[in-house]
Amino acid sequence: MNITNRGDIIGAFNGARFLMRHYAKGFWPTARPDMNTMAVNRIFVPLENPSGAENFIAEKGAVHELRPGFLYFVPAFLPTRFRLDDHLLFLSLQTNVEIFPGVELFSGCPRMAVIPLPEEARGLLELVDSPPEKLFLDALRAGSLLFRLQIALLERYKAEDFRAPLTLRRYASLTEFLTEKGNARTSAEELARFRGESREHFTRHFTSCTGITPKQFIDRFVISKCLDLLDRGLSVKETAAAMKFSSEFAFSRYFKRNMGESPRAWMARKRPRPPVREALPRG
Repeated sequence: MNITNRGDIIGAFNGARFLMRHYAKGFWPTARPDMNTMAVNRIFVPLENPSGAENFIAEKGAVHELRPGFLYFVPAFLPTRFRLDDHLLFLSLQTNVEIFPGVELFSGCPRMAVIPLPEEARGLLELVDSPPEKLFLDALRAGSLLFRLQIALLERYKAEDFRAPLTLRRYASLTEFLTEKGNARTSAEELARFRGESREHFTRHFTSCTGITPKQFIDRFVISKCLDLLDRGLSVKETAAAMKFSSEFAFSRYFKRNMGESPRAWMARKRPRPPVREALPRG
């Protein structure tokens, strides 16, 4: 018998995690004066935009008018500014692609991607109005489409754009530590002690290898855990306590700094809403 067993591919795939964080169609007026980041990948599909260039997503060096018939992808942690008025109808999705616990694959991508609307997005547009009796099968269909769409977006970036998150494989023991014990009180000093290094040595080498500081590394784990707890139905108060924030207010401030909005605002957008009027992409 001669067989090539790719156990390494099996292990890498099964150790990764794909999450659908947000899936909605509707109107959501937004006007933020400053650039902000979010710990999720954002996929935005304009359906009706009678205001034209007044609605846009801005990133460093570019302003993208939101045109029906196109898909706009904002990688996690990329600073952007949204301007959406109350006439803009859109499909909005948020994902995380964790190649191992807490490590977002797209977190090092330096720019947005704007592409003609792919078939997967058209399928997601149809499924957003799935009736309750078809919930579970349509959830699998939606998840499959969104996974295919997210992975196809890999081709829009260079291999070097994924270097920083992939480099974190060198710190597998830390990702395991943070997965099990990480919370709002975890410090860079604690990670350095776990590694048996001084804080200065650890911080210098970690930042040089990964392109992010140990504090940013911790924050990404903490916000991922917070999102998981909120997704499971915990309240803002319960999540704050579970993650050992000093208060509910401290958690809300932390969440807004990392997600661009308060936890209550983020949760409000995830609640089921009545169907909005139908619209097909133009262009």
